[in-house]
Amino acid sequence: MSNKELIISLIQQDLKHSQLVVGLDELGLEASERHCLQLLDIVADLMKVPEGDVEFDWGRVYVTYMAECTGVDIEYTADSMRPFAEYC
Repeated sequence: MSNKELIISLIQQDLKHSQLVVGLDELGLEASERHCLQLLDIVADLMKVPEGDVEFDWGRVYVTYMAECTGVDIEYTADSMRPFAEYC
């Protein structure tokens, strides 16, 4: 697996996780406060995002896609998250 494919796969899984956690939050289970994977930092390291740019530029894009994914139907696999992961 190439570094690029690894990054896309990690983002894809993080988006899927976020989608599920937000769904649990909507049920009143407060999952987002207890189940953070912190993959943003790992992906940023793999992408060699300069220190400080994670919070301001690239991190905003990442979080925006996480929010958009909550509107996508939940499926058994994370395949539907792949286009979001690639754009991110």
